[in-house]
Amino acid sequence: MEQLAVINLSCPSCGQDCKDLRRYALSHQLSVLESNIDRMCAKFDSKLNALLHSMYRTKAELDRSFGTFVKALRPGPLTGRTNQDLVTTRGNAMAEVQSDISGFRDHVVRPFENNIANLATFLGVAAGADETDMSFPYLLHFDALFYRSRLIVLEEGLRMQIALNNIRGNSQHTSIMAKTLQAMTVMEAKEHLATIGTAIEACEAKGLKRLETELRLVQIFFHIVLRDAGTRSSLDVSASLTKIQDLCQTFPKTAGLLSNTYAAVKAVVYGQQRCGRMYTEESVKVWWTWPKYITGKLKYCTFGHPYSGETWADCPECGEEVQKPQARNPESFLKEKDFVAAMRAMAKNTKQWRV
Repeated sequence: MEQLAVINLSCPSCGQDCKDLRRYALSHQLSVLESNIDRMCAKFDSKLNALLHSMYRTKAELDRSFGTFVKALRPGPLTGRTNQDLVTTRGNAMAEVQSDISGFRDHVVRPFENNIANLATFLGVAAGADETDMSFPYLLHFDALFYRSRLIVLEEGLRMQIALNNIRGNSQHTSIMAKTLQAMTVMEAKEHLATIGTAIEACEAKGLKRLETELRLVQIFFHIVLRDAGTRSSLDVSASLTKIQDLCQTFPKTAGLLSNTYAAVKAVVYGQQRCGRMYTEESVKVWWTWPKYITGKLKYCTFGHPYSGETWADCPECGEEVQKPQARNPESFLKEKDFVAAMRAMAKNTKQWRV
């Protein structure tokens, strides 16, 4: 990148600027490539933060209005349509946010990352080359955000289904609607439980430790939704929890920020009642630093993740690996013969004292 930045785009004879000439256009674009990437990273971080804020603002509104929704539900055979409209309105509350997430991801982020990948191939930039191997996390970030928005919708679907079943003197219309809502929730949760595995594998391949941990937690959330809906899932929860624990311990500055969330999710998996929001203040620490991205000091970590050297001291995606201490076997410190001899001597002394 530094070599590209010093390309001279002026005519050596007359000094005229050549950057607007067709034959020099590629050279000009390459000379400003690093600054363009820097600005796009800042834009993506800011957009992620804005969409995350919109998502949780909608979630907070759903929580506040749930009591009003329950009071508005009516029993009787003539209220089925009214109840259906109430359910539909709440079910579509997240639709605009999801549309914004998927639209920006598919029309901006995906083309950008694909074009950078094509340019890297054209320039011969690959793993093991002298130049930095660029590995962008943003497409997976927006995937994670979309999964989290769908999780909110599915959890709300379960709440509404329970509220519908609790109506006394329920109409057939409302009963069918409750069963349909449960079936749709189960079907979509199973679908996301399977497809999120592909995103987790991509995170593993790119070394995105914090994002991998986040996606694994979301995957377990989908498992909890299925369990609460009375359906078994195909997820090996024990193995997933072990993997998350290993990530949190090995990468404490990135994945480790989700340690409290991991503990809360584990408690719910093993039977405790969910209490409040799963994501603690420490967990969301990185998310709220996204809009603080400062351009002008673009850096790449060993995995090729771009980040602002002004905003973060280290890569916020992977962080420094910490070696876990080797487990010690206490039996290796015991001398069996000496131990047995000492116990026999103690027993003998005790017997003599009693006599």
